[in-house]
Amino acid sequence: MTTLVARFHRWEVTLLERLWAREESGLLVRAAREITHTADGPVYLLLPAALLVLGGSDPRAAVLASALAFAIERPLYLLLKRTLRRPRPFERVAGVRAHVRPPDRFSFPSGHTSAATLACVLLGSLHPALLVPLGLWAAAVGASRVCLGVHYPSDVLAGALLGTLAARVALLVLGG
Repeated sequence: MTTLVARFHRWEVTLLERLWAREESGLLVRAAREITHTADGPVYLLLPAALLVLGGSDPRAAVLASALAFAIERPLYLLLKRTLRRPRPFERVAGVRAHVRPPDRFSFPSGHTSAATLACVLLGSLHPALLVPLGLWAAAVGASRVCLGVHYPSDVLAGALLGTLAARVALLVLGG
């Protein structure tokens, strides 16, 4: 198993080195910064309001699902960060630099991606017409974190998985 993990990590580092070996596009970096900021923590305070405004069969249950999903996701996210303590790519991979100040010291998993995916799955489950645009947004948030040099691709994949699981468990518990 460790050999598989080591191979995957080498693949990620090679991918990052190739990505960063290309001349940096100021436009790409600016776009990635804008996208990543749409998933900053305070944005999620608007999620309950969005759930109430969008309505549905039971908007109060949707708000409760949002609270439960984040109550599941945030402690798991923090536990993984503090337990695994993976250094960020700009600290370990030659040629990679951070284009934003990371919100914390460690890389795994991506909290921006986790929260964006949680919001996508939750809102998309309650309002299916929103699933594709929200899915594209969550994917763009994850890609922005890699482009900005603060996450490995596996951090983003783990964040997406964590956000999906937290939202699905919350919906399942609340009968959604």
